[in-house]
Amino acid sequence: MNSSPQDRVMSGWFAGPKAENGEWFAATIQRIFQDYHSWRRNYFPEDGVVLDSQHRRASEPFQDAFEDRLMELLAKLKGDFPFYSPRYAAHMISEQTLPSIAGYIAAMLYNPNNVSPEAAPVTVRLELEASQMIAGMLGYGPDCWAHLTSGGTIANIEAMWVARTVKFLPLVIRDMRSAFGLDPMPWPEAPRALIEINPMETLQGLAGTFSDTFSRVGKTPDTTRRLIRAYQESAFNVVERGLQSVTGMTGAKPVVLVPESHHYCFEKAVDVLGFGRRSLVSVRVDSDFRMDVGHLSEQLEHVRSGGGTVVAVVAVVGSTEEGAVDPLDDILELRSQREAGKLGSFWLHADAAYGGYLRTMILPERIGLGKPHTEVKFGDKVRRIDLKFPERGACEALQRMGECDSITIDPHKLGFIPYPAGAVCFRSNLVKPVARQDAPYLEDAPSDVETERKSDGVGLYILEGSKPGAAAAAVWLSHKVIPLDNSGHGRLVRETIRNAFELHALLEEYPDSTMQAVCLCPPGSNIVCYSFRPKEGPASLVQLNALNDHLFRRFTLHENERVYNKSFFVSRTTISPARYSVGAVEGFLGRLGVSKDEYANAGVFLLRSVLMNPWYTEAKARGRHFLSELTTALHRAAEEEWAGLDAARNHQSG
Repeated sequence: MNSSPQDRVMSGWFAGPKAENGEWFAATIQRIFQDYHSWRRNYFPEDGVVLDSQHRRASEPFQDAFEDRLMELLAKLKGDFPFYSPRYAAHMISEQTLPSIAGYIAAMLYNPNNVSPEAAPVTVRLELEASQMIAGMLGYGPDCWAHLTSGGTIANIEAMWVARTVKFLPLVIRDMRSAFGLDPMPWPEAPRALIEINPMETLQGLAGTFSDTFSRVGKTPDTTRRLIRAYQESAFNVVERGLQSVTGMTGAKPVVLVPESHHYCFEKAVDVLGFGRRSLVSVRVDSDFRMDVGHLSEQLEHVRSGGGTVVAVVAVVGSTEEGAVDPLDDILELRSQREAGKLGSFWLHADAAYGGYLRTMILPERIGLGKPHTEVKFGDKVRRIDLKFPERGACEALQRMGECDSITIDPHKLGFIPYPAGAVCFRSNLVKPVARQDAPYLEDAPSDVETERKSDGVGLYILEGSKPGAAAAAVWLSHKVIPLDNSGHGRLVRETIRNAFELHALLEEYPDSTMQAVCLCPPGSNIVCYSFRPKEGPASLVQLNALNDHLFRRFTLHENERVYNKSFFVSRTTISPARYSVGAVEGFLGRLGVSKDEYANAGVFLLRSVLMNPWYTEAKARGRHFLSELTTALHRAAEEEWAGLDAARNHQSG
């Protein structure tokens, strides 16, 4: 089996599982350090040395201690998981691109703080450029606002923070226009109806209020200051007055709607923002763990009729357990229908922290997932198996991502960038004036909305303070040399998805085993969740959970355990009735052979494999079928563990 030129396109992007590209990349890293040291030496060379030879000789004891502890550290690090290896199929981490490593190390030496161009004149520009590349890949235009964060959690919290402010902004705009004698916007008069208008229309209303005022009284610093003061002093300014005060006047309790598959950081978000965790309302998912849009419609109406107001609807693009992509296209259609029916609008946020890079597969057009079959090897026998790709779903959702009001994405996940590198992208840069965090605009030369939206600052508009410019350099360099489309990154992502479908088929079709692997659902992207059960005889859910827990312990590292004693790695998760309704898992429970009552009492312990490693196809070309080997190892271990548990039960009953 030979790999194709398309398969080999990424051969130079990574170090390789055996550091095959290590030699030339080591020379690259050496060149980075030489260049950096030359920069130091050549800055005002006439200043002369400070640390002369005598000083350097005096530091030899320190150098000795440093060398010893460094060797100790390097030895300790060998106990880490081999994320780079095709044998690692556990969490959302794998190889890092060589450009991202080089960019990170190069900028790290300069130690820029990307809170401000004054602290990081180079890497702030790189961050803004890299963020625009990402936002463009997600479907946003030149008037968006995007920046890097430490990760998806902060990015999601920031998106909810902005959505909260924009939610009550129509009331603030009404007060601003009244203060200047302007005609009201063509919006509903009732406060409850006013805060249900489309978020982008709201932001345009803020910009329009500034321009209308300037047209009427002239654009002067004093007029700008008065406008800003009217903005601040509105009784409905949630930033200044607080959530309790504003909601008390509107009588509308804020609610955030999330699918059952949402990331737990949204509990943090509603806690931090003062909404309270009970404001997080779940929307059911279907058997493929995609949001049920029919139930979303019901929940929207339930909130509306109950006197609440929806601050945001969150759709997940790549859930952390299942890799599922919510039907953004259907959610957007529902929003349009509600707006047309005068039922109100809502901020739509896509949590694409994991799955955002899936969109590279449809740029500039869809490349699909390739042939719906592959060759696998069991022992000495090679056989062809079918890969049951979905006929519809993710691509339609990905196509319309650019219509979401905000999107979270993590370059340090499917972007294959070093930590920390998350990002949040907003459809409109008009969010910047309402997010600004100094005493807003009250300086000698106050900034109007148009000036703010074009600003190249970062720290004024975000939740975080200090953050590494090295992350910006890593993202920038990697995305500059590996295109964010199907000529580059899209092929890498497609490889990982095909591998997930291959593992899914291998697990369920594995021959000659007394055990059966039952997958939770077909892969939504490149994640497979599964549980083992015996093919013959009854087994309770408690017994199956014990079996799969034992399996997980065999395929992970424990304290003081050597990584070299482990041939493969998987992760685990649990689905429980506290999170997933019976309707979502009913089909899976039936295939697993357990009852709804058992699920209600215990939940299901699952094994989980994230197929991020890019080397499975290349390894196959050289006769190594790692996914077949992993499947064999799992089935053999399941047989052994079930026999051991069965013997223990028989001993106890005897």
